[in-house]
Amino acid sequence: MKTGRQFPAAFTLLELLVVIAIVAILAALLLPVLSKARARATGIQCQNNLKQLQLAWQMYVTDHDDFIPGNNWWQEAGSNGMARCSLNWTTGWEDATLAGNPDNTNTDLFLNPQWASLGEYSKSAAIYHCPASRVMVREGGGLFPLARTVSMNGWMGYTNRPLDTQFQFIRKTTDLVKLSASDAFVFIDERDDSIDDGFFGVSMVNASMVEVAANYHGGGGPVTFADGHAELHRWSSPDTQFRQQSGVATENYKFISVAPDDPDLLWLQAHATSLQ
Repeated sequence: MKTGRQFPAAFTLLELLVVIAIVAILAALLLPVLSKARARATGIQCQNNLKQLQLAWQMYVTDHDDFIPGNNWWQEAGSNGMARCSLNWTTGWEDATLAGNPDNTNTDLFLNPQWASLGEYSKSAAIYHCPASRVMVREGGGLFPLARTVSMNGWMGYTNRPLDTQFQFIRKTTDLVKLSASDAFVFIDERDDSIDDGFFGVSMVNASMVEVAANYHGGGGPVTFADGHAELHRWSSPDTQFRQQSGVATENYKFISVAPDDPDLLWLQAHATSLQ
């Protein structure tokens, strides 16, 4: 018996499969675009963090007769019996592969003026940590992010210990003559599986990456300069394009041998210091 009611025709299995295939294709096309947009967004956020830290650096310089915050890695790490103190911009020795290392998560080491000369100028722990970092460290039975993923140019600081003595130790901003303030880099976003102390080493004579800059903001990372500006610099070295680690790190990258004409090494050398 007919009731007069009409029901809409259902999709056939073939039609459903076609729709699913189209959605999958669109998702595959959009995913790389969304990933790049996300990397760019976190890169801008990280760059803004470093700009705030650079402002703290500049306030310190203004208050201390143009002297640059200290950057002696031996003191920062407490190596060779040297006492940790507030002479340096930060303190501590992080190691993402080392469980139970309190320096990995202790924000007091860079926020407390007792341990860090920039502590009274920078009150936010967030500006020391890259939002794109994925490494976690074990401590007290839990997993936590590294406290700090930023370093300062090892050629800068009135207490620093650079590597190659024929090059200039930049102790005051007035030392920036051959290398201009707009070209001299100060803070750099370092890989979370490379970072240790606050000293970002750049060898001026050896074909080696003492430490490795972070490249997980679409292949680049933020850098600040002594004149106050910041940029998202794209790193392109074929020798340091390591896959970003997630969770507990199994590799620690430093003192990586590279080609003498490695583009990233040449850039760092050109922006770290100059001959005496």
